[in-house]
Amino acid sequence: MKKEITIRELFEILSRQLGRQNWWPTNSIEEMLVGMVLIQNTNWKNVDKSLDNLRKKTNFNLDKLLALPLDELRDLIQPSGFFRNKSIYLQSLLTAYRDHFNDWSKLPTDKLRKKLLFLKGIGNETADVLLLYYFHRSTFVADNYCMKLFKTLNAFDTKPTYMQLKKVVESDFNYTPDEAGEFHALIDEFGKLKSDFFRDYQLILPTSFSHDTVKENTR
Repeated sequence: MKKEITIRELFEILSRQLGRQNWWPTNSIEEMLVGMVLIQNTNWKNVDKSLDNLRKKTNFNLDKLLALPLDELRDLIQPSGFFRNKSIYLQSLLTAYRDHFNDWSKLPTDKLRKKLLFLKGIGNETADVLLLYYFHRSTFVADNYCMKLFKTLNAFDTKPTYMQLKKVVESDFNYTPDEAGEFHALIDEFGKLKSDFFRDYQLILPTSFSHDTVKENTR
């Protein structure tokens, strides 16, 4: 019989097993924002190569980053893949950071998230990562590592959408922004280990939802 655990207990187990992660792993806000775009659809090894190129060229000075011609920016970030689109996304995000983030930081989280989603190349996952690590808001990131872990934990049979799983978890999500940021980091770091540690565990979703609810919402 599998051992039943809650979302909070999962967080506590991961914390004990892996220790504190202290994400986001960069040296400046500008580097962090760039990394959040570059990591889309690739791995951190490739992102590191692109970050190193940008560091040598601009030292992550915002004015220098925004002054880069698109062709040159594309060459510098090529190791991260999808460099044509990502160059446009980077300029959009960095411009918003320069011109709007101070004002946006005063908005409620739901309105702030909508602002972020209007930016080019910012989808659900990147918006939530921005909320966590730049705006320090408590939110849940239902990324692929999370989906795989929750599947292993028998949290659902039919894979939900990103927003369906996010809403299920956030229906009972009493985490500080620091805890929420650690939770996301822990889930992703655990996913990279490809461990079977949780093979004998059963994750129980918040009581206001059930497995049937998730199944129904995916139809």
